[in-house]
Amino acid sequence: MRILRNYILKDFFSTFLFALLSLSMVMLLGNMMKISDMVIRKGVSVADALKIFSFFIPYLLGFTLPLSFLLGILLSMGRLVTDNEIVAIRVAGISLLRILRIFMIIGIVGSLFLLLLNDRVIPDYHYKYHAQLKNTFSQNVSALIEPGIFLEHFDNYVLYVSDKEGNKLKNVYIWEVDDQDEKSKLVFARRGEFVVENDLMKMKLEDGFRDEVNLGNRDEFFQMEFKMFFMDIPIQERTPVKVKKKPADMHLTEIAGKIRTLRLKGIWPPPVELTKELHERISFSFSILTFILLGFGASLVVRHREKSINFGIAVIIAGMYYLLFILGETLVESHTISPALGMWMPNIAVGLLGAYLIYRHAYRR
Repeated sequence: MRILRNYILKDFFSTFLFALLSLSMVMLLGNMMKISDMVIRKGVSVADALKIFSFFIPYLLGFTLPLSFLLGILLSMGRLVTDNEIVAIRVAGISLLRILRIFMIIGIVGSLFLLLLNDRVIPDYHYKYHAQLKNTFSQNVSALIEPGIFLEHFDNYVLYVSDKEGNKLKNVYIWEVDDQDEKSKLVFARRGEFVVENDLMKMKLEDGFRDEVNLGNRDEFFQMEFKMFFMDIPIQERTPVKVKKKPADMHLTEIAGKIRTLRLKGIWPPPVELTKELHERISFSFSILTFILLGFGASLVVRHREKSINFGIAVIIAGMYYLLFILGETLVESHTISPALGMWMPNIAVGLLGAYLIYRHAYRR
């Protein structure tokens, strides 16, 4: 049994590492689009963009680890089944449940490791990711200028643009706001460009007008049309932004402590977001075990060693799991079911399906 165990583990870990690297690369490349958008469209420096991206990497592990276990099981078991090595194992008097036990032990270790990541590492990096993102944007005026958003990061000015490409703007609206002044002032330009120098944003505006209305006497109205107009807009002092922790940024002990504090204050039940986050993180960590159960059972049914086919099966299983997860999340947020049931529902459903397939194809035959 020891030789067989080492043989199975060697095959499993080779496929597991292959799956982990492949899935991680796919997800990293997918998120590189966001980094490119920050650098090209929003003016964030390459160093800041890479720093933000590095904080996002541990978060990806929370998704790739369970899927890698699933692919590892499907690929290693698929090869054993199609090469008839499973038949030889059973002829030797070794139950398939003993092989399953090997995978379950690995799954328990993997689940505890993922729980540690979800409790300590991922929340910290999730918080750093959003804090760095917010501080980078708050200290980068070019990054702050977003089409369709009213910006109030300028002294006595509100800025709105309908489109932006680099430092070129379209349909620029600038309102000058002063509590001491009884006049409403608006500058509009069809096109504009800007550069930032120290604490000033220097703007060149084209094809527009400047309105000035006396709020006390609406008859006093001034309008000036222009082909080209220059404005200097002072920027507010840019200081690091203090970002408050969300439930997703807290450790499990912090979430439990928050729930305890609210209970002592007479707030019970606690907000759904807290209890949902608590159960979600624990159940997601142990999704590795449910993926092992279903992956083991599915490999006995499908009986195929092709990587593309097993990858497709893994995608179907993962899609089913995440659809159940979204359904549970929706039911929890609508207060239809409890957070515990909603967050553990995917694990229960997938685990029971896997147990049924194993019982029917490994235990009975």
